Amino acid sequence: MRPERAGRGERAAVLILLAALFLVAASPVVSGAGGPPEHSNADPRGIEAASKTPNEDTATNPGKNTGQNKGRVTPEATPTPEETVTPDISQTETPEATPTAEETTTPINPQTETPDMGAAAGKNPGQGGQGAASDRLPWFDILLIILLLVSGTAALAWYLKRLPGEETASAATILPGAYQTIPSHPPGFPPELAERYDQVAFVGRGGLGQVFRAVRRDDGREVAVKIPVTYDEATGRTFMKEMRFWEDLTHPNIVAVYSVNILPVPFVEMEYLPRTLGDVEKPLPVETAARIAAGIAAGLAYAHERGVIHRDIKPGNILLAGDLSPKITDWGMSTTLEASRDTTVAGFTLAYAAPEQIAPERFGRTDARTDIYQLGVVFYELVTGKTPFAGENLAGFAGAVLHEQPAPPSLIEEGLAELDPIILRCLAKDPADRYQSAREVLDAIETLMREAGDKTLT
Repeated sequence: MRPERAGRGERAAVLILLAALFLVAASPVVSGAGGPPEHSNADPRGIEAASKTPNEDTATNPGKNTGQNKGRVTPEATPTPEETVTPDISQTETPEATPTAEETTTPINPQTETPDMGAAAGKNPGQGGQGAASDRLPWFDILLIILLLVSGTAALAWYLKRLPGEETASAATILPGAYQTIPSHPPGFPPELAERYDQVAFVGRGGLGQVFRAVRRDDGREVAVKIPVTYDEATGRTFMKEMRFWEDLTHPNIVAVYSVNILPVPFVEMEYLPRTLGDVEKPLPVETAARIAAGIAAGLAYAHERGVIHRDIKPGNILLAGDLSPKITDWGMSTTLEASRDTTVAGFTLAYAAPEQIAPERFGRTDARTDIYQLGVVFYELVTGKTPFAGENLAGFAGAVLHEQPAPPSLIEEGLAELDPIILRCLAKDPADRYQSAREVLDAIETLMREAGDKTLT
């Protein structure tokens, strides 16, 4: 049976049941509407005579009543008010206990059993209470009907408010695996990973991949999952190269990689941090900015010493822990120092690009000093709230990076004079004029912080 038909059938059954209860409860009142049972076969002439008083009937038909009632118990005459005033409250307050002419003039079939008129009319003083109780019986039936209607209506309302799945579940055909949870994931997340991760949410796109926040089903740990934007051969090869560089980097200031997989689809599972440096309102206090810059320099020094350069340092690629400790992520543009000698032009972000990334024929190929320049741009923005160069379009911006000198940070914000030498040296056009290693940048920042009375952070 189809689920919707079964649901309609159940509703119809409930309605029929309620109607049956109503009829059963109402039947006593309906059956008693015509009077007592002994009057159900009353002759029409008797009914007509019942409308007359006993005195009228005697006056118009003298001797008739005497003949008909011969041998029968004739009810007493209607009591006077003086006779009815007794201590029995039920007799004085119940008018139904007074005999009527109907009981004295109704013709009786000789072949039928003579009714007990005293019992029917409640004439016997000892039976007056029973007559009053009988007259009050219809009110009890009405109360019972009301209770049944209220309870039936409540039951029907509860039934109709049940969830649609509850009323059709018993009638539905249960297929194998019907109770298996089918998770819902955002677009772009591979369905092949649905059994591995739960509570998946899109975070952003970086390099050649998309990043999702997810919860591992096996241990409930919150992680970041990065997958390629496309699954073509070239993208897959570049994506796996990035993961190969990144997987070997284990440092407090580099986002940790938990696993790298190529099956069922290429993906990497890594440490999840909800905020980036780009989310932080700038400028920052000098001490906070210096600590963040020192952490980035420490992470870069660790990677450079292992032959890996990043080439895309920017606020969006710096994640922040709860204590504002920076962690470098998205090594998609990274390469080795040996491979950087080729003439391949890699992607970069223009606002943080080094001169050699824009004009390699003039300034040479990228190397570790490219990361130092980009660190200088980030440091400049942290303390001033803006990048060192600006332009109305890409050509104007690139021209400023190649030919203009940045304004010292102290000219933009007061109290930055001690940072000017470090930041401006990082931003030198010629790589030979910059710090030659990230370790040198870290040492310079730590020395400045110690002289300012702060402790070493790394």
